[in-house]
Amino acid sequence: MEKDEQVRVLEDLIKINSVNGNEEEVAKYLQQLFDRHGIKAKIDLFGDHRANLIADFGSGDHVLGVTGHMDTVATGDENKWQHVPFTPVRDGDRLYGRGAADMKSGLAAEVIALIELHDADALPAGHVRFIATAGEEYGTPGANRLEAAGVANDLVGLLVGEPTSGNVVYAHSGSMNYRVSS
Repeated sequence: MEKDEQVRVLEDLIKINSVNGNEEEVAKYLQQLFDRHGIKAKIDLFGDHRANLIADFGSGDHVLGVTGHMDTVATGDENKWQHVPFTPVRDGDRLYGRGAADMKSGLAAEVIALIELHDADALPAGHVRFIATAGEEYGTPGANRLEAAGVANDLVGLLVGEPTSGNVVYAHSGSMNYRVSS
């Protein structure tokens, strides 16, 4: 993809109001983008406008997961915004809009990288699974749903495109559940 087309993907994502609870439109956009490049993606619809997206390509037993979330936090008082939240604004090498950093830029980068690997037939031996989830900003219903379905059970690794101020980090996120009876 040319640079302008790559930036346009991010701009298109920012234009979609995907405040927690409205991820279906993002899932459909990404599914159509993948489809134009011969990558089949499945939308997992649940609830009103809630959706996850899963795309698999490559072959082999080793499955690398690539993931991100499609929702954003609420805009709050839009009168306090310097720019309209869902109207992307370019300023030099920066792009402003709701979700530009967290995490539509991560989604765009992952999707573009996967499409370019696929189009160049440059995927090393193995298999890639792209997993875009709903509701990360509040309650993680999409990730919980996919976990219950075993979508990540066969992954050998998981790349998360969440922003970290430019630092590459190794991390583990999880929970510990317990019950105390007396």
